[in-house]
Amino acid sequence: MPALNGRKQIVILGGGCGGVVAATNLGRKLGADHDVILVDRRPDHLFMPAFLFIMLGERQPQDISRSLSHLQKRNVRVVQSEILGIDPTRQEVALAKEKINYDYLIVSLGLQTRPDLVPGFAEASLHPWEMESAVRLRDALSAFRGGRIVVGVPLGTYRCPPAPYETQWMLDNYFRQRGIRDRVEIEYFTREPEPTGELHDPVVWLDAESKRRNIKQNYEFVVRSIDPENKLVQGLYNYKINYDLLVMVPPHRPAQVLLDSGLADTETGIRVDYDTLETKWDNVYAIGDCADMPASKAGGVAHQEADVLAHNLAVEITGKGKPVDLWLHTI
Repeated sequence: MPALNGRKQIVILGGGCGGVVAATNLGRKLGADHDVILVDRRPDHLFMPAFLFIMLGERQPQDISRSLSHLQKRNVRVVQSEILGIDPTRQEVALAKEKINYDYLIVSLGLQTRPDLVPGFAEASLHPWEMESAVRLRDALSAFRGGRIVVGVPLGTYRCPPAPYETQWMLDNYFRQRGIRDRVEIEYFTREPEPTGELHDPVVWLDAESKRRNIKQNYEFVVRSIDPENKLVQGLYNYKINYDLLVMVPPHRPAQVLLDSGLADTETGIRVDYDTLETKWDNVYAIGDCADMPASKAGGVAHQEADVLAHNLAVEITGKGKPVDLWLHTI
């Protein structure tokens, strides 16, 4: 419900890249005269792109974590809580211990990993797509003395599409530095077809770079299940890849609360207007990985979307300035 004193309440769900940037900008622009609230289940912002450096032991968890409470310096109220429900009709967000009304809602809840969607995944794969798994993978790599490491991707969208290639190359460098690269086979599998075309095409260059590093590429490999006991990745048409250490991207889906509340229209998130990031509900916007956009699910995209949306909301609320359309700089 709109506040009687004219103050607007802007609620931001999610403390990832998009949520933190939106909250920071709105706190600076509006926080003195309006209420900017950020909700996240964690007390800290985790810089997810650095999970790959956790994997190699080049960063520690505390190096890539910052308390969300720092946002209070930007006139942002931070609430640590699970989000239990979103009601866009009542303009209300249900938390574990309270309900919060909003005049404007920014949903930036990213994507959740769903290892349960591939039988055997949870028992088999260590991966740098979550902090805890990246730490376990770091320890497994430290103890690895030789054998076959398989990097792979599932069906569906996932956070940071280039990261599986970065993972291959960082592992290649890691074992070269340890002087045991000749004892380590690295393979990659993807559901995508083998790329063709000119080398300046990004996907062609990525393929060529992996092959230059003597990393075998398995294309059009669709995972059905994983056999942890026999260390086999099982694909369609009885194709199989054996491994000693599996580094597979987990399947991703929208946060459960978005599915339960009916906000997520598809497995790739909430449908939005590509120019304004508006959803079909009044004053509800989605940014970052949870927005169904024809763009990479990446922090850089979320950052750009947050900048544009924060600017436009400030224009709408204050009546000062001009709104702008989103124009992404990304592959």
